Amino acid sequence: MYIETERLIIRSIETTDEQAYTEMASDGSLHDILGDCDVCQKRIASWVREAQTLDRENRPDREYLAYAVTDRQSGNLLGSVGCSYYEDLCQTGLCCFMGAPYRGKGYAAEAAAAYTAYLLSHYDIPRIIATVRDDNTAAWKTVEKIGFTLTEIKMYRDINDEQADLYRFYEMPSPVSRALAHWGMQNDKTERIYDTAWQVGNDYVLKVYHDLSMLQRNLNMLTKLDEMNIPVGRVVFTCDNRSYVSLDNAFYFLSEKLPGSTITRIDHHQNLALEMGEIIARLHAAFQKCEAQEGIWNNSLLDEMKGWVGDTLERNGFSRVSREAYEEAVSHLADLYAELPVQLIHRDIHSGNFLFAEGVFSGYIDFDLSQRNIRIFDICYFMLGLLSRQENLKIAQGEWMLFLRNVIRGYEKEARLSPAEKRAVPYVMECIELLFVAYFEETGDSTCADDAFDIFLFIKARENAILNYIA
Repeated sequence: MYIETERLIIRSIETTDEQAYTEMASDGSLHDILGDCDVCQKRIASWVREAQTLDRENRPDREYLAYAVTDRQSGNLLGSVGCSYYEDLCQTGLCCFMGAPYRGKGYAAEAAAAYTAYLLSHYDIPRIIATVRDDNTAAWKTVEKIGFTLTEIKMYRDINDEQADLYRFYEMPSPVSRALAHWGMQNDKTERIYDTAWQVGNDYVLKVYHDLSMLQRNLNMLTKLDEMNIPVGRVVFTCDNRSYVSLDNAFYFLSEKLPGSTITRIDHHQNLALEMGEIIARLHAAFQKCEAQEGIWNNSLLDEMKGWVGDTLERNGFSRVSREAYEEAVSHLADLYAELPVQLIHRDIHSGNFLFAEGVFSGYIDFDLSQRNIRIFDICYFMLGLLSRQENLKIAQGEWMLFLRNVIRGYEKEARLSPAEKRAVPYVMECIELLFVAYFEETGDSTCADDAFDIFLFIKARENAILNYIA
């Protein structure tokens, strides 16, 4: 673990920290953690080893975690911050101490604030508590300063206390719990299912956005699709009848959880290919009725290819894709682009965004990237996802060609594709993979960039076969 603040670095404890912590033990700084100072000095080595082990296990909802707090400029070890699981209270609590020379300088507050924010944003912990003896004025003023709320004052015996003492109890709810309070669900169990989404109980999903316009666009789209009986997660209004809440420069909305799960195996299921084509076509038909709403993003695959994609590949020296291969793919796309129908599309159609319950399609999810673009993009993107090692759907190359043919046939049961769209399929696919090569090169993900390049080569070698299969 590693966190930087204005003055501090919070990192995993290292074996070389043992001496500094031993010196701190002599002034009583570790009493609350290790007990009597005469004993705790002898236990520092084992405490450091234990901290390293528990750091690797990384279970703040079950164990004590401790991290080193160091001065960002000098590197001096100042103290420790972390958390401990209170088995008697079934809560995760904040732990923090500073060596005697470093107290009264605001280091404890700075470290505790940074670690608390990290803990609440990286783990499914509904709240963090802090227990402070009533006579430790500096400590409880510190936790109040960083935003903890006093919940009660009562007699309590902590793990290293010889007898019960008067304690102040504080808590800081996670942003997710604070958001869910607007729906009266702050005590419901949550489980992170994506970086920006949590399952709430068994029946709901909470999503967070940092772009209000994107959130509002998606809420409008979900509402419109729901009105057309398209299976999407229905928006749940807050207790005071709002569709979303604003909290700490983030925006949250709650929706009903659709039944079913995503596809994990797709080989030997050619009937599924026909169904997927129909499912995409029905979504496209519904999307056409959503295009009048405000905030729809107009995008162009061709403009992206001629713009940031080409710029990125050139900046990276065309290290994977040759300039000639890039220019040829863009040229093929440009020859047909003006003939390709444009409309609102999903833009992120892959197996993980379709749900099936007991073999029956049950709904669409994740409209964050929806935009106006060429219609054929969605079909091409979906088919490319089946080849990705990241998806791990284990479909053979021969089966993939047949699957493509049947997806097209399924789509055309609902909506005809133009001759230009069919001729453009391999070139749209090649450009999508070049887009991913550029994106992953820019983000430094060489594994995914290699995967995208391999798929590009797969499509390029089969251009004519693809055109013959879908003619």
